[in-house]
Amino acid sequence: MNNFVRNTLFSGIFSFFVSGAFAGNIDYHLNKSANPNNDEREAYALIEAAMDSAVFLYNKYSDLSKHIEVYYSTGVPTAEASSNGDLRFGKDRNYMFVGTAMHEMAHTLGMGTTSAYQSMFKDGVFQGEKAQAKVKEIDGPNAVLKGDSQHFWPYGLNYRSEVHSEQDLINHVKIVNAMYQDIFKEAFFKQGRVVSLLDEKTCMGITSSNALELMSCTDTATFVKIYSIGENPVTYRIQLGNRVVDIPNESTAEGVVASTYGYNGGAHQRYVFEKAGAPRANMSNVYFLKNFKSGLYLQAVGKNVVQNKFVRSASSIPQSDFIWQIVEAGQDSSSKDGPVSISKRRIPNKNLEESMPERLFDALGRAASQIRRGVTSRLLKSN
Repeated sequence: MNNFVRNTLFSGIFSFFVSGAFAGNIDYHLNKSANPNNDEREAYALIEAAMDSAVFLYNKYSDLSKHIEVYYSTGVPTAEASSNGDLRFGKDRNYMFVGTAMHEMAHTLGMGTTSAYQSMFKDGVFQGEKAQAKVKEIDGPNAVLKGDSQHFWPYGLNYRSEVHSEQDLINHVKIVNAMYQDIFKEAFFKQGRVVSLLDEKTCMGITSSNALELMSCTDTATFVKIYSIGENPVTYRIQLGNRVVDIPNESTAEGVVASTYGYNGGAHQRYVFEKAGAPRANMSNVYFLKNFKSGLYLQAVGKNVVQNKFVRSASSIPQSDFIWQIVEAGQDSSSKDGPVSISKRRIPNKNLEESMPERLFDALGRAASQIRRGVTSRLLKSN
């Protein structure tokens, strides 16, 4: 273990914590025993420290989204993760470390765990333009991003010895962010509100219990960010806070009420935007929203959003309950103030609250001090 890792509580221990705003939407849930023993309690504390710091850095230096289910599993030799969002720490405390947490988080994001990642390498060199440009920006014009079927370097954090400073952790996030864009062709699309044309005063929104509900478009809980994914076809995820519009249990059945959940990259959380005829000449961004997995369309039914069968016909007027308009921020009176920060919304989002640390940690995942709930948000707002 190098001297930095072993001995240093470097100056500016909180600098990374207060120096910028969150951009990403990664959160996690640590699965715990109902009656933990001493070994489990100790492990949970170490895992939470590592994951809190890792999630913070990913959310500050990337625009990636993922919900991660974390487990303590004594049968795992070190740590392991899969692209479905499961992450397991084994019994060895040496791996309950922010660098390991970030390495495994990269696996949950598809690095080394998807065929799409593997197809991006030729003769051991990553073929994505954005990631290669990023590593050159960090390490100079001769730097090259390399890897194999499971890991990449530099900044893959494949070994604890690779972490010499906070900047190594930040560079890891920047590289993963660029690789993800190269691999999955993900990009910001629009932000604003998704309006139901059944009643043009109602929009998709998230309730205090994280349900998806049609509510007044003036409610700040209706603000969405939309990201495009892939190329053929292009699909979209509709993000409300740190959750996305989701079909529970990945159901392909008609009549299922849509909800919200942490993004895990599943086809049931992505939609094809099919152009719909606008009822008025001045309307734009009008779509049918087809779930990418079920092939069913989102329909406004009372306060609910339901997936149902819909047959498009050129000879008839489309049903307005299947038509949605994306009104971009700044284009309507309800969004005149632009994006509303998550902290100012009325959503006591349970997952968001769980993913924010109650303690301050340095960049190596070590607890620095105990603080009262709410101090974290005040520190962030002060910047």
